[in-house]
Amino acid sequence: MTALLADVGGTKTQLAQLADGGSIIHKAYYKNSQFKDFETLVQSYLAHHSTEQNTVSKAVIAVAGPVQDGKICTMTNLNWHINGPHLATQFGLTSVDLLNDLQASAWGFTDESINSKLTRLKGDDIDFNKPVVVISPGTGLGQACIFPDRNRTHDHYIIHPTEGGHKTLAPFNATIAQLINQHWVQHDQPVSWENWFSGSGLHRLYGALHPNQTPPSNEEMTRLALADPESPSGQCLTLFCQGIFAEAGNLALQYLSWGGVILAGGIPPKLKPLFQQTSNIAYFTRKNEYLDLLDKVPIALCEEEDIPLHGAAIYSQLT
Repeated sequence: MTALLADVGGTKTQLAQLADGGSIIHKAYYKNSQFKDFETLVQSYLAHHSTEQNTVSKAVIAVAGPVQDGKICTMTNLNWHINGPHLATQFGLTSVDLLNDLQASAWGFTDESINSKLTRLKGDDIDFNKPVVVISPGTGLGQACIFPDRNRTHDHYIIHPTEGGHKTLAPFNATIAQLINQHWVQHDQPVSWENWFSGSGLHRLYGALHPNQTPPSNEEMTRLALADPESPSGQCLTLFCQGIFAEAGNLALQYLSWGGVILAGGIPPKLKPLFQQTSNIAYFTRKNEYLDLLDKVPIALCEEEDIPLHGAAIYSQLT
Protein backbone atom coordinates (compact mmCIF):
# COMPACT_ATOMS: atom_id res chain seq x y z
CA MET A 1 0.00 0.00 0.00
CA THR A 2 1.24 3.49 -0.83
CA ALA A 3 0.16 7.09 -0.35
CA LEU A 4 -0.47 9.33 -3.35
CA LEU A 5 1.44 12.62 -3.16
CA ALA A 6 0.66 15.65 -5.30
CA ASP A 7 2.02 19.15 -5.80
CA VAL A 8 -0.57 21.05 -7.83
CA GLY A 9 0.72 24.39 -9.07
CA GLY A 10 -0.76 27.01 -11.32
CA THR A 11 0.89 25.63 -14.47
CA LYS A 12 2.08 22.11 -13.71
CA THR A 13 1.43 19.21 -11.34
CA GLN A 14 3.83 16.65 -9.92
CA LEU A 15 2.53 13.31 -8.68
CA ALA A 16 4.36 10.56 -6.83
CA GLN A 17 3.80 7.82 -4.26
CA LEU A 18 5.14 7.31 -0.76
CA ALA A 19 6.13 3.68 -0.28
CA ASP A 20 5.81 1.88 3.05
CA GLY A 21 9.52 2.29 3.67
CA GLY A 22 9.28 6.07 3.37
CA SER A 23 10.81 6.45 -0.09
CA ILE A 24 9.17 8.60 -2.78
CA ILE A 25 8.61 6.61 -5.98
CA HIS A 26 7.02 6.96 -9.43
CA LYS A 27 7.46 10.72 -9.80
CA ALA A 28 5.74 12.22 -12.84
CA TYR A 29 5.19 15.76 -14.13
CA TYR A 30 2.13 16.96 -16.02
CA LYS A 31 1.11 20.21 -17.70
CA ASN A 32 -2.21 21.27 -16.21
CA SER A 33 -3.36 22.68 -19.54
CA GLN A 34 -3.55 19.14 -20.91
CA PHE A 35 -6.27 18.10 -18.44
CA LYS A 36 -9.77 19.44 -17.87
CA ASP A 37 -9.59 18.84 -14.10
CA PHE A 38 -7.49 17.28 -11.35
CA GLU A 39 -9.53 14.07 -11.28
CA THR A 40 -8.69 13.34 -14.92
CA LEU A 41 -5.01 13.93 -14.23
CA VAL A 42 -5.02 11.54 -11.24
CA GLN A 43 -6.85 8.92 -13.27
CA SER A 44 -4.18 9.13 -15.98
CA TYR A 45 -1.38 8.85 -13.43
CA LEU A 46 -2.86 5.85 -11.62
CA ALA A 47 -3.46 4.07 -14.92
CA HIS A 48 0.31 4.02 -15.39
CA HIS A 49 1.57 3.73 -11.80
CA SER A 50 -0.88 1.62 -9.78
CA THR A 51 -0.84 -2.19 -9.62
CA GLU A 52 -2.13 -4.89 -7.26
CA GLN A 53 1.27 -4.86 -5.56
CA ASN A 54 1.38 -1.07 -5.53
CA THR A 55 -2.08 0.13 -4.48
CA VAL A 56 -2.73 3.70 -3.39
CA SER A 57 -4.61 3.84 -0.07
CA LYS A 58 -4.66 7.57 0.79
CA ALA A 59 -3.53 10.92 -0.58
CA VAL A 60 -1.89 14.17 0.56
CA ILE A 61 -2.27 16.97 -1.96
CA ALA A 62 -0.32 20.24 -1.87
CA VAL A 63 -2.30 22.80 -3.85
CA ALA A 64 -1.68 26.43 -4.87
CA GLY A 65 -4.70 28.10 -3.31
CA PRO A 66 -6.66 28.56 -0.08
CA VAL A 67 -7.70 25.26 1.51
CA GLN A 68 -10.91 24.97 3.52
CA ASP A 69 -10.75 22.59 6.51
CA GLY A 70 -8.11 20.47 4.80
CA LYS A 71 -10.71 19.21 2.32
CA ILE A 72 -11.58 21.66 -0.46
CA CYS A 73 -9.69 24.18 -2.59
CA THR A 74 -10.67 26.42 -5.47
CA MET A 75 -7.30 27.27 -6.98
CA THR A 76 -6.13 30.87 -7.32
CA ASN A 77 -4.40 30.79 -10.71
CA LEU A 78 -6.15 27.80 -12.31
CA ASN A 79 -9.80 26.99 -12.95
CA TRP A 80 -9.73 23.78 -10.89
CA HIS A 81 -11.84 22.88 -7.87
CA ILE A 82 -10.30 20.09 -5.79
CA ASN A 83 -12.62 18.24 -3.40
CA GLY A 84 -10.92 15.80 -1.04
CA PRO A 85 -14.00 13.76 -0.01
CA HIS A 86 -15.02 13.45 -3.66
CA LEU A 87 -11.54 12.21 -4.61
CA ALA A 88 -11.61 9.68 -1.77
CA THR A 89 -14.91 8.28 -3.03
CA GLN A 90 -13.92 8.27 -6.70
CA PHE A 91 -10.58 6.49 -6.17
CA GLY A 92 -11.45 4.36 -3.14
CA LEU A 93 -9.07 6.09 -0.72
CA THR A 94 -9.31 5.96 3.06
CA SER A 95 -8.43 9.67 3.37
CA VAL A 96 -7.47 12.71 1.29
CA ASP A 97 -5.73 15.65 2.99
CA LEU A 98 -5.33 18.96 1.19
CA LEU A 99 -2.53 21.35 2.16
CA ASN A 100 -1.77 24.80 0.84
CA ASP A 101 1.38 24.37 -1.26
CA LEU A 102 3.37 26.69 1.00
CA GLN A 103 2.14 24.77 4.02
CA ALA A 104 3.50 21.62 2.38
CA SER A 105 6.80 23.33 1.53
CA ALA A 106 7.11 24.46 5.14
CA TRP A 107 6.72 20.85 6.31
CA GLY A 108 9.47 19.92 3.86
CA PHE A 109 11.88 22.41 5.38
CA THR A 110 11.49 20.81 8.82
CA ASP A 111 13.44 17.82 7.48
CA GLU A 112 17.12 18.23 8.33
CA SER A 113 18.14 16.62 5.03
CA ILE A 114 16.38 19.46 3.23
CA ASN A 115 17.31 22.47 5.35
CA SER A 116 20.96 21.41 5.35
CA LYS A 117 20.98 22.07 1.57
CA LEU A 118 19.76 25.67 1.84
CA THR A 119 22.06 28.37 0.44
CA ARG A 120 22.85 31.14 2.91
CA LEU A 121 22.15 34.65 1.69
CA LYS A 122 22.50 36.45 5.01
CA GLY A 123 23.53 35.50 8.54
CA ASP A 124 23.75 32.09 10.17
CA ASP A 125 21.81 28.88 9.61
CA ILE A 126 18.02 28.92 9.87
CA ASP A 127 17.00 28.28 13.50
CA PHE A 128 13.83 26.18 13.69
CA ASN A 129 13.68 26.62 17.46
CA LYS A 130 12.19 30.03 16.63
CA PRO A 131 9.49 31.03 14.11
CA VAL A 132 10.64 30.81 10.48
CA VAL A 133 8.93 32.45 7.48
CA VAL A 134 8.77 30.95 3.98
CA ILE A 135 8.13 33.24 1.00
CA SER A 136 7.82 31.63 -2.40
CA PRO A 137 7.72 33.59 -5.68
CA GLY A 138 6.49 31.18 -8.33
CA THR A 139 3.38 31.41 -10.46
CA GLY A 140 1.92 33.18 -7.40
CA LEU A 141 3.51 34.59 -4.25
CA GLY A 142 3.08 32.04 -1.48
CA GLN A 143 3.74 32.73 2.19
CA ALA A 144 3.72 30.53 5.29
CA CYS A 145 5.19 30.42 8.79
CA ILE A 146 6.76 27.56 10.75
CA PHE A 147 6.30 27.77 14.52
CA PRO A 148 8.05 25.51 17.03
CA ASP A 149 5.37 23.57 18.91
CA ARG A 150 5.89 23.94 22.63
CA ASN A 151 3.40 21.11 23.27
CA ARG A 152 5.57 18.68 21.31
CA THR A 153 2.92 17.53 18.85
CA HIS A 154 3.32 17.00 15.09
CA ASP A 155 7.07 16.50 15.37
CA HIS A 156 7.51 19.78 17.25
CA TYR A 157 6.14 22.14 14.59
CA ILE A 158 2.93 24.00 13.76
CA ILE A 159 2.63 25.23 10.18
CA HIS A 160 0.43 28.23 9.40
CA PRO A 161 -0.44 28.81 5.73
CA THR A 162 -1.44 32.31 4.64
CA GLU A 163 -2.79 34.15 1.62
CA GLY A 164 -0.51 37.06 2.42
CA GLY A 165 0.61 37.42 -1.18
CA HIS A 166 -2.75 39.04 -1.87
CA LYS A 167 -2.13 41.89 0.59
CA THR A 168 -2.14 45.37 -0.94
CA LEU A 169 1.31 46.25 -2.26
CA ALA A 170 3.15 48.77 -0.09
CA PRO A 171 5.85 51.08 -1.51
CA PHE A 172 9.35 50.15 -0.39
CA ASN A 173 11.30 52.75 -2.37
CA ALA A 174 10.66 55.86 -4.46
CA THR A 175 10.46 53.93 -7.73
CA ILE A 176 7.73 51.57 -6.59
CA ALA A 177 5.88 54.44 -4.92
CA GLN A 178 5.79 56.26 -8.27
CA LEU A 179 4.58 53.12 -10.07
CA ILE A 180 1.80 52.59 -7.52
CA ASN A 181 0.76 56.24 -7.90
CA GLN A 182 0.64 55.79 -11.69
CA HIS A 183 -1.51 52.71 -11.21
CA TRP A 184 -4.04 54.66 -9.12
CA VAL A 185 -4.31 57.29 -11.84
CA GLN A 186 -5.49 54.58 -14.24
CA HIS A 187 -7.37 52.17 -11.93
CA ASP A 188 -9.68 52.24 -8.92
CA GLN A 189 -8.45 48.95 -7.40
CA PRO A 190 -5.19 48.47 -5.49
CA VAL A 191 -2.28 46.30 -6.63
CA SER A 192 -1.52 43.22 -4.54
CA TRP A 193 2.00 41.91 -3.97
CA GLU A 194 1.21 38.91 -6.15
CA ASN A 195 -0.13 41.11 -8.97
CA TRP A 196 3.40 42.38 -9.63
CA PHE A 197 5.83 40.23 -7.59
CA SER A 198 5.20 36.74 -8.94
CA GLY A 199 5.73 34.79 -12.13
CA SER A 200 2.21 35.60 -13.28
CA GLY A 201 2.72 39.27 -12.44
CA LEU A 202 6.17 39.98 -13.88
CA HIS A 203 4.77 41.26 -17.17
CA ARG A 204 2.64 43.77 -15.21
CA LEU A 205 5.64 44.98 -13.21
CA TYR A 206 7.63 45.34 -16.43
CA GLY A 207 4.73 47.18 -18.11
CA ALA A 208 4.42 49.58 -15.18
CA LEU A 209 8.16 50.28 -15.20
CA HIS A 210 8.46 50.51 -19.00
CA PRO A 211 4.98 51.47 -20.25
CA ASN A 212 6.08 52.03 -23.86
CA GLN A 213 7.64 48.59 -24.28
CA THR A 214 6.20 45.12 -24.83
CA PRO A 215 7.20 42.88 -21.90
CA PRO A 216 9.36 39.92 -22.94
CA SER A 217 8.53 36.43 -21.73
CA ASN A 218 9.67 35.60 -18.22
CA GLU A 219 12.40 33.35 -19.61
CA GLU A 220 13.69 36.03 -21.97
CA MET A 221 13.45 38.68 -19.25
CA THR A 222 15.60 36.50 -16.99
CA ARG A 223 18.19 35.92 -19.71
CA LEU A 224 18.42 39.64 -20.55
CA ALA A 225 18.58 40.68 -16.89
CA LEU A 226 21.43 38.33 -16.03
CA ALA A 227 23.33 39.36 -19.16
CA ASP A 228 22.88 43.09 -18.50
CA PRO A 229 21.53 44.25 -15.12
CA GLU A 230 21.20 47.81 -16.50
CA SER A 231 18.86 46.71 -19.30
CA PRO A 232 15.09 47.27 -18.99
CA SER A 233 14.74 43.61 -17.97
CA GLY A 234 17.57 43.98 -15.49
CA GLN A 235 15.92 47.04 -13.95
CA CYS A 236 12.62 45.16 -13.66
CA LEU A 237 14.06 42.04 -12.07
CA THR A 238 16.29 44.03 -9.73
CA LEU A 239 13.18 45.84 -8.54
CA PHE A 240 11.49 42.44 -8.24
CA CYS A 241 14.24 41.11 -5.97
CA GLN A 242 14.18 44.25 -3.85
CA GLY A 243 10.43 43.86 -3.42
CA ILE A 244 10.69 40.22 -2.36
CA PHE A 245 13.28 41.12 0.27
CA ALA A 246 11.17 44.07 1.45
CA GLU A 247 8.12 41.84 1.87
CA ALA A 248 10.26 39.17 3.55
CA GLY A 249 11.28 41.80 6.11
CA ASN A 250 7.60 42.69 6.58
CA LEU A 251 6.82 39.02 7.27
CA ALA A 252 9.70 38.71 9.73
CA LEU A 253 8.22 41.59 11.72
CA GLN A 254 4.66 40.34 11.35
CA TYR A 255 5.38 36.82 12.63
CA LEU A 256 8.43 37.63 14.80
CA SER A 257 10.31 35.09 12.72
CA TRP A 258 13.66 35.60 14.36
CA GLY A 259 14.61 32.05 13.32
CA GLY A 260 14.95 33.13 9.72
CA VAL A 261 13.42 33.54 6.29
CA ILE A 262 13.53 30.97 3.49
CA LEU A 263 13.15 32.06 -0.14
CA ALA A 264 11.52 29.21 -2.07
CA GLY A 265 9.63 28.83 -5.33
CA GLY A 266 10.76 28.57 -8.92
CA ILE A 267 11.96 32.14 -9.48
CA PRO A 268 14.72 32.82 -6.89
CA PRO A 269 17.05 30.01 -8.06
CA LYS A 270 16.83 31.33 -11.63
CA LEU A 271 17.74 34.82 -10.40
CA LYS A 272 20.31 33.65 -7.85
CA PRO A 273 22.95 36.29 -8.77
CA LEU A 274 20.40 39.07 -8.19
CA PHE A 275 19.15 37.55 -4.93
CA GLN A 276 22.76 37.30 -3.71
CA GLN A 277 23.48 41.00 -4.27
CA THR A 278 24.03 42.82 -0.99
CA SER A 279 22.27 45.95 -2.28
CA ASN A 280 19.09 43.93 -2.92
CA ILE A 281 19.27 41.97 0.34
CA ALA A 282 19.51 45.32 2.17
CA TYR A 283 15.82 45.92 1.46
CA PHE A 284 15.06 43.28 4.09
CA THR A 285 16.14 45.70 6.83
CA ARG A 286 14.98 48.98 5.24
CA LYS A 287 12.44 49.68 7.98
CA ASN A 288 11.99 52.37 10.60
CA GLU A 289 12.12 50.20 13.74
CA TYR A 290 13.63 46.95 15.05
CA LEU A 291 16.59 47.25 12.72
CA ASP A 292 18.91 45.54 15.21
CA LEU A 293 16.62 42.48 15.40
CA LEU A 294 16.09 42.30 11.64
CA ASP A 295 19.82 42.51 11.06
CA LYS A 296 20.25 39.26 12.99
CA VAL A 297 17.59 37.33 11.04
CA PRO A 298 19.19 34.75 8.72
CA ILE A 299 17.98 34.45 5.12
CA ALA A 300 18.44 31.33 3.00
CA LEU A 301 17.64 30.31 -0.57
CA CYS A 302 16.08 26.97 -1.46
CA GLU A 303 17.18 25.50 -4.79
CA GLU A 304 15.47 22.11 -4.36
CA GLU A 305 12.53 21.59 -6.73
CA ASP A 306 10.50 18.92 -4.91
CA ILE A 307 9.96 20.61 -1.54
CA PRO A 308 6.10 20.61 -1.59
CA LEU A 309 6.09 16.92 -2.53
CA HIS A 310 8.61 16.14 0.20
CA GLY A 311 6.51 18.08 2.70
CA ALA A 312 3.39 16.16 1.65
CA ALA A 313 5.31 12.96 2.34
CA ILE A 314 6.26 14.16 5.84
CA TYR A 315 2.67 15.15 6.56
CA SER A 316 1.41 11.79 5.32
CA GLN A 317 3.63 10.02 7.85
CA LEU A 318 2.30 12.19 10.68
CA THR A 319 -1.39 11.49 9.99
